[in-house]
Amino acid sequence: MRRIFALALLATTALAAPAQAAGLSGMGANIFGSFFNFSKANLEQQPVKKISAGKLDIDLQRTKLSALVKAFGGTIQSDGDATWVCYSTGETNNWFISNALGGQEFVMMVAVEAASRKPADCDASESFTGLTFNVPGLGAKTAEIKAHFGSAAGSGKITYRADQPGGYTDNAQYLGYQMKGGAVAGIGVGETSIPTTH
Repeated sequence: MRRIFALALLATTALAAPAQAAGLSGMGANIFGSFFNFSKANLEQQPVKKISAGKLDIDLQRTKLSALVKAFGGTIQSDGDATWVCYSTGETNNWFISNALGGQEFVMMVAVEAASRKPADCDASESFTGLTFNVPGLGAKTAEIKAHFGSAAGSGKITYRADQPGGYTDNAQYLGYQMKGGAVAGIGVGETSIPTTH
């Protein structure tokens, strides 16, 4: 009886746990890893104020991965460091990523890239129509980014960061563009809370 209970508990835990994956790819890996250099703040205000996936608004550090699965289906995956949901539309790959600071359940980073091939860490989705931001997105030219932010320095990569002071934590938001042929081929945005020293 004890063994049957243990097996049932193990099966229940396996169903609730994210699927193990080989790891993030593309812009998902770029925004999660060290592809971009966000070491210094270069904006006074946080650049990304709105992220939408169809009718669903995504609030970094507040929207749960489970809300995306509820809206669009898909599988929550994990490689031990990152936990994510990714949707491939046939034209774009779209990642929603959590990490230890997000409790592996709250969206801390969002990334999208122009791509016709579905990577192994993404699910094909007909219900997911793509991402929109309140900043220049896929296909935007360097001149559009410069006009929006006042500068667009970098060769192949353009990065922005803004730090917002808070009560017990400061909030750093970072935004990275991957450029190809003078146009945005990928965009990633993330936030992290940093404890303040009192």
